[in-house]
Order: sequence, then C-alpha cells, then structure tokens
Amino acid sequence: MRVTMEFRSNKSEMVLPIHYTEWLQAAIYGSMGNPLARVVHDEGFPVDKRRFRLFTFSRLIGKYHVQRETITLFFPVSLVIASPLPTMIQEFVNSIVSRSEFRLGPETLLLSKVSLDNGQPSLKTHLRVRTLSPITVHSTLTKGDGSRYTVYYHPREPDFSRQITQNLLHKYQAIHGQPWVPSAPAEVRVQPRNEPKMNIVYYKDTMIKGYSGTFELSGPVPLLQVGWDAGYGDRGSQGFGLFEAIH
Repeated sequence: MRVTMEFRSNKSEMVLPIHYTEWLQAAIYGSMGNPLARVVHDEGFPVDKRRFRLFTFSRLIGKYHVQRETITLFFPVSLVIASPLPTMIQEFVNSIVSRSEFRLGPETLLLSKVSLDNGQPSLKTHLRVRTLSPITVHSTLTKGDGSRYTVYYHPREPDFSRQITQNLLHKYQAIHGQPWVPSAPAEVRVQPRNEPKMNIVYYKDTMIKGYSGTFELSGPVPLLQVGWDAGYGDRGSQGFGLFEAIH
C-alpha cells in the first residue's frame, strides 16, 4: 500500500541539509501517533534476531538545487510512503489530513494533495523500475584482529541480488508470520539497465552507500510484492529501496 502526498508552503522554497533523511524519518514517525510509532520504531517485526520496520519512503520529489552542504527544494514537493501494513499507512494519512501539515525539522509543510494506492502495478515475474530512493545492500564482516567493517555491494556484483533475495525472504516471514514456501525458486534479481549512480548518504553520522537509476527486476511475484511494499534491500525504514514502475 502506498500514499503520495504533495506539500506546499507559504514560501516558494525551503533549504534543507543535503543529508536530510534523518529529519524526514523523524517527521514520518512523529506523524504516525505515539502508540504506533513506538511499536514500529522500538519493537518492529522480529525474524531471526533481526527487526523489520516494514515501511519505506522516497526522497522529496520536485525541483531542487544542490549546494555544497544544503539542498534547496522548490514547492510543491511530494513524498511517497509504502508499507505492506494498511493500518500504518491509514493512521499516518489520517494524522496528516487532520492537521493538514507536516513538520520537517524547522519547516512546516502544508498538505495540498493526497493520493492513496491500495494496489500495485501489474506485477509479473519481470518488472522495469526506477528508484525513488537509493537501494543499498551491505554485509558486516570481521577482520583478523576482531574489528568489524561494512561492505556495500555494487548492483553488478552477484552478492547484490543474493542479499536482496535473503532480505525479501525475511520480510516475507515478518509480514505473513511464516517462512516462504516456494512455488518457484526464491531468487530475485535486480539488474541495472545502465550504470547506476552511487549516492553517499549520512544517517546519524553513519555513511551509507546506495545506488539510484533504472533496474530490471525478476523473481516470484509474491517476493516482488514484498519489495514493492516494504522496500528492496537494506535500511528501508531509513528511506532506501523504494521503486516506481516504468511503463
């Protein structure tokens, strides 16, 4: 389930830090209402010692100009939020509509339009998409001295699709309460159509590498649906892995 919201302001533009994802995530949690936000943020949905928040969101969509450390966005701007949990989306929408505003850091955005999508594109075993937020996949490894480090995978590396498949299987179990029982091989492939653009994003002082561009998706439709609703790859609730279909 997805919701697209368009925001305006009494101003023609706003200036945000170039890495504004943390502000955007905080604004989304703040708009969910305390009980739901607490469950999603603090508890999540546990699978194999991991917790999944089961939502993702886009970058702010609209005209913009990037400076060295800031980004200027010109109104109107849009935001897309997706989740396989209709209650989460509905409570978020009800909260935003009742207040008609969205607090983003020091900025107050005014809701001008909202569009709720209960369905999905005609998902088949193959789908062409473009990123609405970068897709990221990583592993945390251990050096010989015991210290740990993070490896981010490029979309052309075999481990990229392999890690995405495992992530979708975990999300599938979190959503449905049971492991994937395959009617087809559980393999999802995410292949770039051109050279993907690397995005460096700082979230709470952590550097994250993600990639944006157009991709070809292939795999079992139920797993593709999980990615469509909850994000492909890691860190969905930090605003990564949201796609839109290209027709």
